[in-house]
Amino acid sequence: MSLSISQTVAEVLRLAERALTLTEILARVRLLRPVDTAKPEVTIRNTLGNLPLAISLGGRPAHYVWWPHSLAANCFRQPLTDLDLASGQVILHEEDLLAFWPTFFADVLARPHEVTLVAGDGFTIPAQIDHLRLGQRAWGFLPNPTLADWLRQQGATTDDALIVRVLDVTERRYAIELARQDTRDESAMAARNQALTDAAVEVLREARDGLPDYYLIPRLVVRGAYSDPLPPDPLEAVLRGDMDFIVGEHSFRLAEKTVDSLERTMKVRPDPHAYPSPPGDYRLALRDDDEAMRRAWGEYLFDRGMDHRWVGWNVAAEAYYREALRLDAGHADAWVHLGILRLEENRVEDALACYKRGEAAALARTIGDPKTYEGPFWLDLDSRPYMRALHGKGLCLWRLGQTHAAHQVFALMLRLNPNDNQGVRFLIPDLDAGLTWEESMARDEQARASS
Repeated sequence: MSLSISQTVAEVLRLAERALTLTEILARVRLLRPVDTAKPEVTIRNTLGNLPLAISLGGRPAHYVWWPHSLAANCFRQPLTDLDLASGQVILHEEDLLAFWPTFFADVLARPHEVTLVAGDGFTIPAQIDHLRLGQRAWGFLPNPTLADWLRQQGATTDDALIVRVLDVTERRYAIELARQDTRDESAMAARNQALTDAAVEVLREARDGLPDYYLIPRLVVRGAYSDPLPPDPLEAVLRGDMDFIVGEHSFRLAEKTVDSLERTMKVRPDPHAYPSPPGDYRLALRDDDEAMRRAWGEYLFDRGMDHRWVGWNVAAEAYYREALRLDAGHADAWVHLGILRLEENRVEDALACYKRGEAAALARTIGDPKTYEGPFWLDLDSRPYMRALHGKGLCLWRLGQTHAAHQVFALMLRLNPNDNQGVRFLIPDLDAGLTWEESMARDEQARASS
């Protein structure tokens, strides 16, 4: 039985000794089977777009590779957890999963996926990768006593990480070693993380839109982002910490690119009463030292974020908030609203970090020392970002089990604003009663259901 065009293109790239152009791929396909469509080049291009293991290197003309061929000697970092140390069951980060199982999205039904871990001195650990948690996208090593014993012998802790180096993709052999937190070179790691960030910016700028992780990671691999013996931190953590990126559920976008598209299409019109658009292009202001202009653009972009937030376009809202903060890192309300988005995603620690940044920014710019504040605090609109930051901070502390700290935050809010426009007086009794946030919410739900 003859191969389909898709199978033939895949075979051509698998056997290729170098990156091939579209014209070269078509010529090699024709050696194996006819391509009798009206537009053969379009047929091959569309076929390449539907092959998850075929990656364009870009350029003019574009060159294509079978990306697993680029994996040899690449290195990846897998942080450890309590579960890893106890049982050898390891939930893999997406880049580690694709390193161990590059054909994951082509043959996901062929499970479990067996690999061999080489742990030094020729000691090998057979391991199996499978789905680990019902209802979640969680894949990794099934419980592995041999791996758990090896980690214990190494004295591994949850602050450490596994370094995975690809030895042989075809034979599924991977070297592993322990990277200890106490020997971590923060300066070198910052450089590696920045290199990963730069590569991700380059890939996403070339993409038509954002990319899911399983499209972004192979493109980073073929561009050498993991070729250094010192691998960067996990991709999601690195990009979440950078204002250039919007990190969704296994997807990545550039904030600037998103804002540029939204400003050109104007599907959500600006509020006529909000901050007006300054003259020129905000991207020029990013390179300008004019503080007043940067703040003006930051205010406009934040208000545009709120325009999109009101209609439920949270990704668009986040893009605007992030661009506002790139221009004006002291914009307290942009930090607060990023915190709100993170809290809605149940990323409580990330939300807390945003609220703390908002609190500090509000104190530095508009509030000063609240203890010396004159006049009705809440009636001054400049106090509102600060109070929103405190409210979010208190909720996060409560959800993290830091009830005493949460109580202190809410008590401060009542001292500053006895009229309690934010309703924290209804939260303090539950804190005093020792209820967790979850217990308080469950009780409120029960009360609403019975009323």
